[in-house]
Amino acid sequence: MEIITNAGSSHGSVGENQDDVSVKLVDVKTCHILVVDDEMLIRELIKAQLSSAGFVSIDVAEDGLAGIQRIKDTRPDLVILDIQMPGMTGIEVLKQIRADPVFDDMPIIVETGHDDKAFRNEVLHAGATDIISKPIDFKLLRLRVRTHLEHRLLFTNLKSYQQRVEHELEAARSMQLQLLPREHDILAVEEKYGIKLDWHYKPSSELSGDCWGVHPISDTSFGIFIVDFTGHGVGAAVNTFRFHTVVKDLEPDAENPARYLEKLNDQLIDLIPRGQFATVNYSIINVEKNTLTYASAGHTAPVMGAASINEVFLGIPDGLPIGIKKSIEFQDHEIALNPDGFLLLYSDALIETPDDNATPLEDDGLVKLVHKTLSQSSEKRPLEDLLNSFYARSEIPPNDDVTAIWIQR
Repeated sequence: MEIITNAGSSHGSVGENQDDVSVKLVDVKTCHILVVDDEMLIRELIKAQLSSAGFVSIDVAEDGLAGIQRIKDTRPDLVILDIQMPGMTGIEVLKQIRADPVFDDMPIIVETGHDDKAFRNEVLHAGATDIISKPIDFKLLRLRVRTHLEHRLLFTNLKSYQQRVEHELEAARSMQLQLLPREHDILAVEEKYGIKLDWHYKPSSELSGDCWGVHPISDTSFGIFIVDFTGHGVGAAVNTFRFHTVVKDLEPDAENPARYLEKLNDQLIDLIPRGQFATVNYSIINVEKNTLTYASAGHTAPVMGAASINEVFLGIPDGLPIGIKKSIEFQDHEIALNPDGFLLLYSDALIETPDDNATPLEDDGLVKLVHKTLSQSSEKRPLEDLLNSFYARSEIPPNDDVTAIWIQR
């Protein structure tokens, strides 16, 4: 019987020194088996029976000490161990071997003539995988050996695959984080335009469907966008890479965020798989005119206001998400900002995540929370206080990606 397992090593700049996940059929009969028994006749009988069943790699050890050394040297796939041996007993062998985490998943079949239930429990507690009674039923032994080897190979295959997936997800997560603005870019925007920009980004899984960015447009204005793709995980993350590729080459519109979203949609429609889409808010802040001009592609309503007068209000969350169809028209909205005005952009997890009473914030709740934060926060950057209040609402983490950006004049 053949099963799937991993073999070999991968090649290339990213995969060096990593196990290859290309599958290879491995016959369990090629697995290495070690028989540890002080009686030569029993050793040879077991070896002969397994050989007749087609197993080709069978080793033997004449006592417990030799068995432990052979296990450490050869790392067999399965051990058949006599429990009653002079010098070091099988139970002592079990305890020493199981004390090493390297051999946690190595199956050990114990052979014993004891029928006492308490003794058998002691053997299992010491680390035996299975027990077979003496005199040995060799047909049953062959069946147990095959079964445990198949289970071991399946487990090894799953474990290797899981480790590889975790490694690749971590690499993808690192790449995705590099799409976000870097600290020195944010500092440069803050210094150039006389603003303070705080942000928070927390994926619900290894990868996220959220992303955001900020870029200079002129000496007096800059643009900022926030994107939330449907779903999360690998599929949504791939879409953020597609989005970033388009944005990187798309010239910002100095006056009309709506035209920018229309161009963005027309380019992304052919890249995003059918049935997937993203909500987007693109805003332009002019620090000379004290204006905010934004357009929304079905994104959450921006929250705006002024800290000095504790004013908070919602923008308009209109427009269709991008990726649904071509030639969508979007609408610009212009807002006059106070000299100390602020803008809060956020993904929908902020208003849709339920608290411990299964109640989400929704738009009105967020406005109240922002209002409360402004009235109580002594910090010049209140986003941290706002998010602390948000996360304190529930002991269960949000099941969606959370992104929030706070820009303060």
